[in-house]
Amino acid sequence: MLNMSILDSSTPPLKPAELFVLAALHAAPLHGYGLVQEVATRSQGRIRIRPGNLYRVLDRLLERGLIDVHQRAAGDERRTYYRITSLGRRTAQAEAKLLAGVIGELLAI
Repeated sequence: MLNMSILDSSTPPLKPAELFVLAALHAAPLHGYGLVQEVATRSQGRIRIRPGNLYRVLDRLLERGLIDVHQRAAGDERRTYYRITSLGRRTAQAEAKLLAGVIGELLAI
């Protein structure tokens, strides 16, 4: 079986939505609605995260230490900005390299 995570073997590989969230946060911290929009844009509309699902994705990434809370918006305590951690960057890059290799093999066929 292909293990697509640089974390320990008991850690599951990133799901597509998680990888797209990390890619979106790679550029700059974003709040929830900004993440939903950025993921849809980056995936050409193929990945649409609903608000309820977004917070489950964010909770998993927070739990794994791949993102953290950057700040809460002044005047709107409900708007929280998230940022990618150094572990999140390394994990996303490692998984992207692995996927690039697999995709390269498929395109060579």
